[in-house]
Amino acid sequence: MTEDSDLLVFGCKEVLVKFDPDGRKVISISRNNFGKITAAPSDSSSIVLRGWNDEQFRHMAMLSGCDYLPSIPGIGLKTAWSLLRKWKTPEGVVKALLMEGKKKVPRDYLVKFQMAEKCFLHQRVWCPLQKQLVHLTDVDEDEWTEELDTYIGMYVVRFFSSV
Repeated sequence: MTEDSDLLVFGCKEVLVKFDPDGRKVISISRNNFGKITAAPSDSSSIVLRGWNDEQFRHMAMLSGCDYLPSIPGIGLKTAWSLLRKWKTPEGVVKALLMEGKKKVPRDYLVKFQMAEKCFLHQRVWCPLQKQLVHLTDVDEDEWTEELDTYIGMYVVRFFSSV
């Protein structure tokens, strides 16, 4: 339950948002339904996610602008979707944008993109079963660095001590 649909980008499959003041109405968003959404025949600019996996969805959201990454001016959700459909990967999108030269891609964008993706994949979350902070998904300890730890947020020993 949240007011922030970013949880879908973090990989949540079901998100409840927009509770009314009485708590009787809520909007349920299910990632499983994204592939069922089709464009109206008269709307050629609709975003269609049929066949898209979690990684593609996350990349689209990140390219369109997120809290962990400087934005590429002029790239919103529809443009990010369209570019990924054409160029397949964030690297392909950035390469095409740089070659075209019409959009200003922030310095070291792809390095920062990879760091931001680690935030979405390995954010620390409270595990009620273990009663401690854990990574959202397991990290490869051999590849995990202090820089990533700092970027994502250090482990906090005392957290919800009453839980």
